[in-house]
Amino acid sequence: MDTGSLLAWLRVFVLVCCLSIAARSDYATLSVRDRHWLNWSVPVTVLLIAEMMFLKTAASNFYMVAALLAISSTALFEPPNPKEAGRWDPTETSLALVYLVGIVGLLVGIFQNADTDFVQLVLGNESPETTLWWSMIAAFLTVLVYLSAWRFGLIQGGADAKALILLTLLMPSWAFLPEPFFVSEEALFKLPPSIVMFLWASAAFLLAPPVLLFQNVMSGNIASWTDLKMAWHATKRPTSEIGERPVWLLTEIIKDDESEKPLVVHRFLPSSNTPSVEELAPRLAELESHGIESVWIATKHPFIVYLFLAIAPLMLIGDPMGILASSI
Repeated sequence: MDTGSLLAWLRVFVLVCCLSIAARSDYATLSVRDRHWLNWSVPVTVLLIAEMMFLKTAASNFYMVAALLAISSTALFEPPNPKEAGRWDPTETSLALVYLVGIVGLLVGIFQNADTDFVQLVLGNESPETTLWWSMIAAFLTVLVYLSAWRFGLIQGGADAKALILLTLLMPSWAFLPEPFFVSEEALFKLPPSIVMFLWASAAFLLAPPVLLFQNVMSGNIASWTDLKMAWHATKRPTSEIGERPVWLLTEIIKDDESEKPLVVHRFLPSSNTPSVEELAPRLAELESHGIESVWIATKHPFIVYLFLAIAPLMLIGDPMGILASSI
């Protein structure tokens, strides 16, 4: 096994270890500590620098590692304020240095690759140096997309966004990974690996509704048309079993506008914020006081678990969109 292959398989090892630990935390607590992503950024950065050393690439490509680190760091740290440079702590000073080197990598790379023939680049006929720089630019833009999606609420979970950003650092392009096992045909284009993992994870996520429906049918939770509507995205649980972890409580007591009598309703959509266990306690007590023993609840799906499951199709098949495009 040559050095390039060794580095590629080390990336897969880091990918599996990092996401397995994060998935376990996300499944158990619906959260992943920032310290996890910070700790795993160390081997990810070491692998990226080692790859650049192995390739004996130009300085501008080396500096692009700093550009990637700089844009990715904003998920965990505020950018250093130049007006407060005299009061920077060691972390802010280090970040400022990474920013500076990254800006140099961007500017020098733009100057060196301004005359790139993009047709030849897509066809894979450009020089390795140029191809590598543009792949790092693609990774830079991918991180920017994740950050923007998170800030604008398109990606709800902060841990989900941080996971995708770290995956982009780990796998800036397909050149940093082993070839997929079952599909080795060269596609005309390939989406960045982290985006492909997001697509595979989303595909797995789409399996959740029929699985929930099957579980509800087998548990005997469907006794009405309302139950059938709820069974696709929620589960029915005894009130006594709720309270150990945060959930969305979809069954509520409201007053009828005309008779002012209490009515039991089942909301199809949960609130935007997940209530804490303490906030659920009085609502559960109210339901129990009206003789309601079981309620419909919805839980936050731990998306990082789906990301972990996406490792298998990523390594076995690769980019489904690229394969589809090449077959048309």
